Amino acid sequence: MFTLDEIREYAGVDGLTSPAAEESRKKYGANVMTPPEREPLWKQYLKNFDSPIIKILLFAVMISAVVSVLEGSGLLDILAILAAILLATGISFCNEYRSSREFDVLNARRDDVAVRVIRDSHPKVVRSRDIVVGDLILLEAGDAIPGDGWLLASNGIFCDESAFTGESEPAHKEIGEKVFKGSFVTDGKGRMIAAAVGDATGMGVIAAALGIDHSTRTPLESKLENLAGRISEFGYVMAILICSTLIIRGILVGDVTGFNVATANHVLSYFMLAVVIIVAAVPEGLPMSVALSLSLAMRKMTRANCLVRRLVACETIGSATTICTDKTGTLTKNQMEVAGASVTSPTLPGPVPASAAAWITLNAAVNGTAHLEEQEDGRARAIGNSTEGALLRWLRAHAIDYRQLRDEHPACRQILFDGKRKRMSTVVDLDGRRILLVKGAPEILSGLCMPAPNLHGVETLASRAMRTLAFAHKEITGDDESETGLLWDGYVGIRDPLRDDVAQSVTRCQHAGIRVRMVTGDTPATAHAVASEAGILRGGTVITGREFRELPAEGQVAAAASLDVMARAEPMDKLLLVQALQETGAVVAVTGDGTNDAPALRRADVGLAMGIAGTDVAREASDIILLDDSFASITSAVWWGRSLYENIQRFLIFQLTINFSICILVLAAPLLGYPEPFTIIEILWVNIIMDTLAALALCSEAPHPGLLDRSPILRDAPIITPFMAVSIAVTGTFLVVAGLLQLSTGFLGGQTDAEIASVFFAAFIIAAVINGFNCRAMDGRMPAFFSGNPTFFFVMSGIVVIQVLIIQFGESIFGTVPLTVAEWVTIAIAAAVPVLVLGFLIRSAFACHRASGKIPAGS
Repeated sequence: MFTLDEIREYAGVDGLTSPAAEESRKKYGANVMTPPEREPLWKQYLKNFDSPIIKILLFAVMISAVVSVLEGSGLLDILAILAAILLATGISFCNEYRSSREFDVLNARRDDVAVRVIRDSHPKVVRSRDIVVGDLILLEAGDAIPGDGWLLASNGIFCDESAFTGESEPAHKEIGEKVFKGSFVTDGKGRMIAAAVGDATGMGVIAAALGIDHSTRTPLESKLENLAGRISEFGYVMAILICSTLIIRGILVGDVTGFNVATANHVLSYFMLAVVIIVAAVPEGLPMSVALSLSLAMRKMTRANCLVRRLVACETIGSATTICTDKTGTLTKNQMEVAGASVTSPTLPGPVPASAAAWITLNAAVNGTAHLEEQEDGRARAIGNSTEGALLRWLRAHAIDYRQLRDEHPACRQILFDGKRKRMSTVVDLDGRRILLVKGAPEILSGLCMPAPNLHGVETLASRAMRTLAFAHKEITGDDESETGLLWDGYVGIRDPLRDDVAQSVTRCQHAGIRVRMVTGDTPATAHAVASEAGILRGGTVITGREFRELPAEGQVAAAASLDVMARAEPMDKLLLVQALQETGAVVAVTGDGTNDAPALRRADVGLAMGIAGTDVAREASDIILLDDSFASITSAVWWGRSLYENIQRFLIFQLTINFSICILVLAAPLLGYPEPFTIIEILWVNIIMDTLAALALCSEAPHPGLLDRSPILRDAPIITPFMAVSIAVTGTFLVVAGLLQLSTGFLGGQTDAEIASVFFAAFIIAAVINGFNCRAMDGRMPAFFSGNPTFFFVMSGIVVIQVLIIQFGESIFGTVPLTVAEWVTIAIAAAVPVLVLGFLIRSAFACHRASGKIPAGS
């Protein structure tokens, strides 16, 4: 960035000509920050293959390909597994790509804001992206600073630099001081000269230095990796076990007799069976379940004002154990309002005010420079000083038109507020009398009034963390326009109120086991008051950023555990807090809107940037963008995130039960001398097609209120809970025992081997479908039977219909034979009733243990 003297020497102080502006653009660049380098689309797609489950599937494809070459068949198996892989990775890629495009459109709007400059010696309006080094820019209240530069003229300019400093109070700027891109003019007028644009600005330098990435591994990614490892181990152990057992059996019965062709054929068949075991153990539908669950959650969260930029963040927010939230704009409305006053309400003044309320009304309307801008939603946005805007909204709420009062009483003379005087004065003419109106800090005005007022009421409002403002007046006699001997009229208390739903949302988070912590640049007194009102302060500590920063690393970890509020926080304090909390094992969600928040957003397990007030850098560093800047949207995101995680667990119970029983059946049947329970094509139907369809059915389950009645899942907690493990083992064992009985005795029906095998295959699929109902009630309560998830009934009914068609008409492909109506009725009753009863008994047993406190909720 040029120094003030350097930029004056380069561009002068009278504005650029059009040719000079074009030359500056070529030399120093346009006012657009270079977006982080995006990976090529093919690389973005290939990243989806980094999933551990996908890797297992790819390994299964390789094994199947080898076997296919050896046997000259099995191509259909390979194609089916590849289809599952491509479908799962394709869904994830498409959703993240669409979200990325929406994010880019959101950011592009920032560079199209109109800016007033002096070009060719005349005022001109250009887009922010067209500002160049050396441009003379006209500023007034409400303008965004388009680039870094120096003030050449200042008439009471105040800038909101919270995006850099975290300080909520606007900073007073005088001639010759720096101003920064990303800050806003809250009051006054002036001119600046641009000394740096685009990537050369402070915001651009920070963005480049950050090198936005998302290296933090999410809880779901870690848990799925661990699960994949366990599934691989199970499959390999089963494969080695069956190969070894069958070889020993072959030696004992005379099938394996030495190095000859017959022995080679037998060993090859054993190897094929082992491959089938490995393929059967892999949950092919799991990537599909995860992708579909994430996709559905992403769409629902977008409707709830949460734009998801990183798909897996949908689940991570559900695992959050603590939320570090900003105050302004997130917990509060970011709109100052009058919350208390010495008068009941403002009163419309006559030609000469006759009451304290009327004098306050006239002072609030006339003695100021702010304006209200009506918005489409019926609200009024303050243009200019936020405190004055609060006064104007107060008048508006009582049907008093400040514009009319200003037109009727134009200012004869006006002295703007400054930090030294701490007051603003305006002289007006009232019915031929000259009146001096003064408003400002109560402690200052009280010393200028006769008699001195009692400030007890002011102190009461100040103790409630309100910004207090006093009003006084006097009639000017002769030439005495001094601000002494004033008559005290009263005072108001102004604050940025909480959003209407914040207290309720904070309570819901706490009830859900999520600790909410507030990080703000405000004073400890203000932070304490706001946190108490929001329900955040619940016995924890209030610490300043400086106190926390000066602690040793181990002291920061200890302090973070008990911290409820961090006040006077500086840019890097939030990052230190996130790191300390993660050291305690917490899954940390962070909200932020400023450039200075980007490091914490990036480091957090899930970063939540503001869509309205957030800077480009903050939003680029985030995982989720809150489109309405509301804390309540975080609660909705948590709800959907937990639902997503539970739906994945539902599918895991469903599929691992099937996979476990298939593996045991394929192992046990030959050892016991029974025919092979499944053909390759039947295993293909069960493992690929049926489980993929079941993923769609179970991941569509709607969230239920109970999700926010339990604590978050711990970061290191396995995704397979004790309840799930027992359910898989018990139900799977039942299917194995019942299946072996059918294969050995045909007790459900069938006379020939083909009929017995067909009844077994039909009963196995029907039992698996019925077990889907048990999976729906994973939390111990059956959800709304039909309205909760109509997709489930549609998909499961479709599976049953397809299964009937396979049995009745699939003899040439599946080797089945048609069954009678009586046999189908017997199968339906025998498969459905025991499985439903078994599921009910398992849930009841765990509910009793949970009620007794022997196992934690959610296990």
